[in-house]
Amino acid sequence: MDVSLVDIIGVKRDWETHHRVRALAIDGASDAIKGMRDLQKRHTDDYGKLLRVLKAVASNDRVLNPHHVKQGKLYKEAYEIRAGHVRLFFFYTPDAKEVVVCTNHYWKAKDSEQEQDAQFRRCETLRLLYLESIGSKS
Repeated sequence: MDVSLVDIIGVKRDWETHHRVRALAIDGASDAIKGMRDLQKRHTDDYGKLLRVLKAVASNDRVLNPHHVKQGKLYKEAYEIRAGHVRLFFFYTPDAKEVVVCTNHYWKAKDSEQEQDAQFRRCETLRLLYLESIGSKS
């Protein structure tokens, strides 16, 4: 299994003053990138909102506004970007590179704590897979 980080469409290098923002790809496929491409085509308003929050994440130490970024309750290393109906999950790498890794997304059509918890769990699973791939014990 090949685990890698790939560039995210729409994220500009000059935004990345605090963190580089990348998407996790497994065997060349990225759920985050796939979701963003779909969003870009079908939900341009939410895509624009998502890019604005990604810019804030890239250019700040931590985004503390819970309307834009929410930390997981059970999975404290997983975070959720909130932009309209779309949710994009990510984690910060433990190394000095200060990389934000986007892992998975979903379209929030209704309030469902179970659905949200499942997405946080997926992000945590992907975080552990990434850490294993780089040989980290964090």
